[in-house]
Amino acid sequence: PENANNNESARYLFYLGKIKATQLDYSEAFKNLNQAIRKAPQNAAIGFKQAATKLLVVVQLLLGEVPERHVFRDQHLRLSLLPYLQLTQAVLAGDLAKFSTVLEKYSDKFMKEGTMTLINRLRHNVIKTGIKSVALSYSRISLADVADKLQLDSPEDADTSSLRLSMMV
Repeated sequence: PENANNNESARYLFYLGKIKATQLDYSEAFKNLNQAIRKAPQNAAIGFKQAATKLLVVVQLLLGEVPERHVFRDQHLRLSLLPYLQLTQAVLAGDLAKFSTVLEKYSDKFMKEGTMTLINRLRHNVIKTGIKSVALSYSRISLADVADKLQLDSPEDADTSSLRLSMMV
């Protein structure tokens, strides 16, 4: 709204960001939430900043981005963002067990804060990160080592076999 003051604009942008996130438009949600936080009063409205930052962290994770560390270190946000820090760590590690533990431990809090629906969508990101990690680990094994372990004649045989195997999967 053109003739709204900064507080009203911040609130409007926050709710617009929340709606966009729910509609899977994470890029637009990210932009709106960032603007909401910038327009919020700097030395007041701590609760508003906490709510907007929590939502922003989840949206960033859904975008596949990593929230900046300084967000979690802010003295006014540190305690309220602790569950979101643990969530971020689980997503970045691709650790589904840790993700489930965090979800179980803080599910009531996430429900109360209105972020649970979006957080449930993060499960896919956790799995994807875990798969990338496993694939990266296996890609570091040399074909010569594979051939030796499987007692193949040459590394080329391992290459051919692994290619056939990847086509089957």
